[in-house]
Parts: sequence; C-alpha cells; structure tokens
Amino acid sequence: MKEGQLPLSGVNLPGGVQRIRTSEDALAMRNLFKEGDLLTCEVQQVQRDGTLILHTRSLRYGKLDNGVLVTVPPTLVGRRKNHFVSLKGLNGNTVRDGESMEVDGEEDEGDVDVYFGLNGGIWIQRTVPSEWENVIRADQDERAPLAETLQKLRHRHATTKVSRTMRETIARVRNSIECLRQVHCQITPDSIEIVAKASMAENVRVAEMLLPEWVVKLTEGTRQ
Repeated sequence: MKEGQLPLSGVNLPGGVQRIRTSEDALAMRNLFKEGDLLTCEVQQVQRDGTLILHTRSLRYGKLDNGVLVTVPPTLVGRRKNHFVSLKGLNGNTVRDGESMEVDGEEDEGDVDVYFGLNGGIWIQRTVPSEWENVIRADQDERAPLAETLQKLRHRHATTKVSRTMRETIARVRNSIECLRQVHCQITPDSIEIVAKASMAENVRVAEMLLPEWVVKLTEGTRQ
C-alpha cells in the first residue's frame, strides 16, 4: 500500500499566512505535525505509482485532538456533499448526581462533531462551544483574521479536558458506528442518530451497546 505525502507547500502555516515556504519552515515542520499524529486532509493528486499527495491548506483541515478515531470499511462511508457534520441532542445524561457537567465553568452542551473520511476513518469529537469563539474574539483585535481565531479555538479544544458526560456521549456515537459496521449498514449521520437515539430510548448503557442482542435491536430502524 502506498503512503500519502504531505508536502510543506500543502500545509497551512501558523497565523494562516500565505507566503513562500522557506528552509526554516521545513525545519519547523515537526512543530506542526509529528509521527503518530492524526489529521484530516484532502487528497490533492494521485500519482502514477499510486502515491497520494495531500494538503491541509483549507482552514477546516489540520491536526485532530481530544477525540476518538473509528475505522470501518471504506465501502460503508459514501461520498457526501459535506463530510464534516454535527450531531445534536445525543446527550441523555446532562445531569448527573444533581449537578450539571461543566467544562471550564461552561455547561457541556452534548453536541458532537463527526468527520467522515473516504478512507474509512471516522473522527468523533465534541463540538466547540460557541461561547469559546465569543470569548476569544473579545480577547483579540476584531480585525484578527479568521485563521488566527480558528487556531486559537483548536488550541483551546486540544488543551481543555473533556467532561465525563461528553466522553460518554462520544463513546455512544462511537459504539453506534461500530453497531452499523457489524451489520454492514451504510454509515451516515442519519443512521448514526437512529442507533444512538434508539440506545437512549431503551436505556442501554454504552458498555452494553455492542452485545449481539443489542446490536441487532438498535439497528432495526436502519432496515425499515
């Protein structure tokens, strides 16, 4: 299997600056990515020998942090108009022991972002709260470029602990995808929601979702 190549020219430099890449940029490449990192990117070109040329120049691409990766057969992930989606209302436990779960003093809303990769990799992470963007914009010059704002949001997401409730929600989405994989069902935002909400309606614990009897029952809605 051929590997993908991410050239320096295909990387978004800090601050979103657009300029000629220098030898100093090449030496600093490991400050952006290093071995073992997960990232979302786009295939720019397929060479004759099968090597993939990648790029992360769009602001939506880059390093992935504070989430979980699920790998499924690529045939189960169809091409979509938008491969970056947010799933809402999948948090059935917003209150635990009489107290709301919070992150940095802010209520954890329970929404998750799901990135669908055509290579079969599916990334799940919390949706960055809108309050974070408001706080960051208030702390910086209003003329600051969008790239700078997004990079600060990503840094805050990477360094802010994920609450127990959000980890459970992410795990529920992860196990919903695994249920769909086991029954060879097409994995889409709609099918994930069907399984996740069915597990909540049946009061199925996340740890029990992958029991054979529950896999069959929770995926019934996808076969109707």
